[in-house]
Amino acid sequence: MKALLFPGQGVQKIGMLNEIISSNPEIHDFVAEASEDLDFDLIKLITSGPEEQLNLTEYAQPAILATSIAIVKAKKVNSNISVTAGLSLGEYSALVYANCLRFSDALKLVNVRGKLMQSAVPEGTAGMLVVLNMGLEEIYKMIDSVNSSQEEINFSTDNAEGVSVLAGKNTSIEACKKYIEDNDFKRVKTQMVQMSVPSHCSLLSEAQTELEKLLNTMEFKNPEIPVIPNVLAQPTSNVDEIKNSLITQLTNTVRWRETLLFLSNNKIQEIIDAGPGKTIVNMARKLRSIEKTSLLDL
Repeated sequence: MKALLFPGQGVQKIGMLNEIISSNPEIHDFVAEASEDLDFDLIKLITSGPEEQLNLTEYAQPAILATSIAIVKAKKVNSNISVTAGLSLGEYSALVYANCLRFSDALKLVNVRGKLMQSAVPEGTAGMLVVLNMGLEEIYKMIDSVNSSQEEINFSTDNAEGVSVLAGKNTSIEACKKYIEDNDFKRVKTQMVQMSVPSHCSLLSEAQTELEKLLNTMEFKNPEIPVIPNVLAQPTSNVDEIKNSLITQLTNTVRWRETLLFLSNNKIQEIIDAGPGKTIVNMARKLRSIEKTSLLDL
């Protein structure tokens, strides 16, 4: 059995779709037609930038979604896929692949999702911190410690073993760095995520409410294969669960490590990274139990 997985925000780069659309006119037309309702030229942005615009959340999200679906169509990923999932934004790509959500509707959704996220947090006031080589028990201890001091830090993404992402205001991010320094965690390293706004945190509660209103106007069909939502970390084909998961993931932890664990423990012989980039396979390699699973990057 095979699983098809889609990446989230952060993998975007100018030219990520150039090779495919230059050699596949039908893919170019497919993306162009689906993006007609957007208020910007998606093809132009993906192929030639500017980079500053592409990196803004409201533009990066539809660009990554379009590139992921274009890659899958161009590579003619066959029907032997048993289950699909996507990291954060990638969950929308997974739903398009499973024919649960129309591509054009997904593009509108993630564009608005990005705008809501962008407007929810004043620029430069909050961020996301990757914490490497710290166990989950210590991560939760740090979160409790920081949150007891009138700060608020959220466990944004449980990416892989020893790879956790926290989100919150800048003061909360600095409090986490100080906690690590004060407790002398010599192996622990941190780095900021290159995103214009934080995600999967309480700062996006108002954005979540507005996203729910839009989601409720969209048509969702029963997926042709099970989808693993970020907040459940197990497969479902229930449309209500899928829609609710899209809403709640904006303010809740992405359980990606558990998603990979589920796949490795349930007879998935091959995990396919639908790109762009190699984020998915690189995270999967950090999982000890995945040694018997083949990892393929499209």
